[in-house]
Amino acid sequence: MHGTRAKVTAFAITLPLVFSALLFGYDPPISSPGSPRGSDPVLGERIAKGVVFDGRLWILGTMSARNDRSGGLVSFGLSDNSRTVHFERGVLDIARSARDLWILRRGVEAGSFVCSVWRQKGFETLGKFEMSGKDEPIALLNSAGMPVVLSSQTIRSLGTDGHSWHVTELKGKVGSGVQVSAASPQGGGSIYVGVDVGEWGGGLQQIDLRTGMVNGVERRDSKELCAGPLNRECDPVTGVISDPQNKDCVIASVGLVHLFHSTGRLLRVCGQDVTLVSELPLSDKNEKWPQTEAFYGLAPSADGGFWAITPRALYHYSASGTKEEKHPLPTLESVSGVRLSRALPGVIVLQTDVNWAVSTSGYTPLVVPLEGPRQTN
Repeated sequence: MHGTRAKVTAFAITLPLVFSALLFGYDPPISSPGSPRGSDPVLGERIAKGVVFDGRLWILGTMSARNDRSGGLVSFGLSDNSRTVHFERGVLDIARSARDLWILRRGVEAGSFVCSVWRQKGFETLGKFEMSGKDEPIALLNSAGMPVVLSSQTIRSLGTDGHSWHVTELKGKVGSGVQVSAASPQGGGSIYVGVDVGEWGGGLQQIDLRTGMVNGVERRDSKELCAGPLNRECDPVTGVISDPQNKDCVIASVGLVHLFHSTGRLLRVCGQDVTLVSELPLSDKNEKWPQTEAFYGLAPSADGGFWAITPRALYHYSASGTKEEKHPLPTLESVSGVRLSRALPGVIVLQTDVNWAVSTSGYTPLVVPLEGPRQTN
């Protein structure tokens, strides 16, 4: 129950629930694998992203595009837990392909940015560029094996020479939110941007890499309030990854826990076509507002399927979208100052409270897939 529906029903349910909670207490509907304990001296208060590459776990701390006092990048050896600080601040995003690991960071001059690639012993610069005060980086992502920088006004794609950037002006406005996720299908050609504004929805957009055209992607099956399964006004999109089975599609996750109500689903999006992949019930479907698992992250798996995480569990899906496994969230342990778990096969579960800002879901961790067979891009 969120978005417009939450506004309409807030007075009907919020006061009794809050009064009951204050008077009698209540059990949180969702358990937490552990709350943050202090902050890392480099990563700061919150972990934004994790990637496994070249036998190391790379962890990025959060920052804004205009704040160079955060955004540290640290890596840990998977075999010995050795910790290396690569940048103490200024890193905006990190992304990988099957062959390369890239980062986007602030340059020395105001308004300048640098995209670099990891080359065994350090990062080498691929290209530098400047942005106007009105333009701001949103994401660095892999599109058909090449790095792409999405900003609020442009798309920058690395040229075939490996150093120059092709710039395309956006035709339309990219949505903004507390959290934004982006991914390109395996075949490239477009970017899908998921926006999470919690109870206010967020939705999904598609951007044509060739023309820069920005289009909203929705599917409303009825005229009812918050009709879905993908509704910009009501559905926060919490994750987007390339579809492992369909080269022109992506998988998107929806999740929200608000006013003691949980809702979420997994969707396959191909252009403007939206189909339901998975929806896991938590209550009787005949209830007025049935509850479902809220998904808060996606990650590809080495076997060609994908992982999806909720505040309750980690699920493994086949490439076709069939749910194959359910794992309770593991206990997290401190490793060189960062809380994580390697107890589950094929993934690292990494503590963060990044979802807390837009949902009462607790400290839903990040799921970071381990390296597997080489991919096609």
